Amino acid sequence: MNKKQLIGVAALGVVSVFASCSKGKQGNPGPSFTGAISGHVMLYDQYGTKVNTGLSGIQVTLSNPTTTVTTDANGYYLFTGVTTRDYTILVHDPNTTPYTYGDNEAVNFQYLADTLIKDIKLSAIPSFSPATMTAVMSATTPNDSLVFTIAPDTRARDIIVFVNNNSTVNNQPANYLLAYVKAVPANATTVSLLVPANDLHDQGINSGNTAYYAAYGYPTSNSSIYEDIATGKSIYNALSTASVSASAIAP
Repeated sequence: MNKKQLIGVAALGVVSVFASCSKGKQGNPGPSFTGAISGHVMLYDQYGTKVNTGLSGIQVTLSNPTTTVTTDANGYYLFTGVTTRDYTILVHDPNTTPYTYGDNEAVNFQYLADTLIKDIKLSAIPSFSPATMTAVMSATTPNDSLVFTIAPDTRARDIIVFVNNNSTVNNQPANYLLAYVKAVPANATTVSLLVPANDLHDQGINSGNTAYYAAYGYPTSNSSIYEDIATGKSIYNALSTASVSASAIAP
């Protein structure tokens, strides 16, 4: 047998080893442990200021199986007897004093062992919203230009704007393609936002197509927000109940 034949036989032997390994039994999933999941629910008002009242009685629900506990006077919760697996936590505050808060979730996280700490933030649903929104295609730059009017406030706030390719546009993942947060300075009554044409084109809203916009009041703490596993988009639960809408041609 010559040298080339020996190399070929050796290579076949290596392939056979790997093939036999790949057909073997899968390893055990690993040990399962029992412990606890604990954390602190923190509350924020629409200006991003931490709220230190109304922390008790907030409902914290753990999946798999569904179990609900409530927070103590300081906002702490505790689940005991949890075992190694993936979980989701939903936090809902049934209280309306001093504010009504948007729900929040910790989605599809893994518990391994001991005590896992999961702190969660809730934002108050804003009492303000933009009064008007005007959308036009900018004549001088490749953007859509959005102009908002809003009642003045002595403190800074935020507006959030959702963009879609049809008139059904809102904060639901199925109904927006893009989202932008715009800061509103203290005492401002008018703010503007430029939406780059490239952003619109990347979402299939090409030049000459119509882009649709919806704007809401948004808390500056950027809390009560989590990822929708199905779409990879964010779910925003702390938005003003009122909104304004407009449309413009994409540059």
